Amino acid sequence: MKTFYYLLLISLFISLSNASIVEETCKNISSSHPYIAYDFCVSSFKSYNASSQAADQRALAIIASRLANSTAVKTQARIQELMEAEKNQPRKNRLDVCMEGYSLAIDDLRTAEQAIGAERDTDAQIFLSAALGASSDCEDAFAEAEDACPLETENGEYDQMAAIALAIVAALHR
Repeated sequence: MKTFYYLLLISLFISLSNASIVEETCKNISSSHPYIAYDFCVSSFKSYNASSQAADQRALAIIASRLANSTAVKTQARIQELMEAEKNQPRKNRLDVCMEGYSLAIDDLRTAEQAIGAERDTDAQIFLSAALGASSDCEDAFAEAEDACPLETENGEYDQMAAIALAIVAALHR
C-alpha cells in the first residue's frame, strides 16, 4: 500500500512540475511579447495531451510547433471550404494566396520542429519566422483589394501559436 502512495505522490509531483513549466513559460513569453496572451498560451498547451509530459522548454517548443502546424492545417481546410463556395474569381484568387501561404507555412513548421529537436535553434527561428508570414500575406491580399478577410479569426489564432513557438525557441538561447 505504501508503494501505491509513493507512486501517487511522484506522479502528482511530476504533473505539478510539468504544469509549472507550461505556466512559467507562458508567463515569461506573454510578459515580453504583449501580443501573446497568457491564457491562450496555457490553454493551447493544455489542449495537447503531450504537454503534461514536457520536461523542459525545448519539448514545449516542439509541441508549440506542432500546435501551430495543426492550426495551419485547420486554416488551410477552412480556406478550401471558402474557395469551393466562392463564385467571385478575384476573391477566389485572394483565397489562393492564403492557401499558398499556409502550404509554405506547414512545410516551414515541419522543418522548424526537426531543427528544434536537433538543437539547431537558429535554423528553427528562421523557419518559424518564415511561417509567421502566412497570415499576414493572407490579410494583405484582402487589404490590397479593400476586401474584408474572411479568415481573421483563424489568422489570429495561427499568429499567436506560431509566435509562441518562435518566442520559446528564442528563449532557448538565453
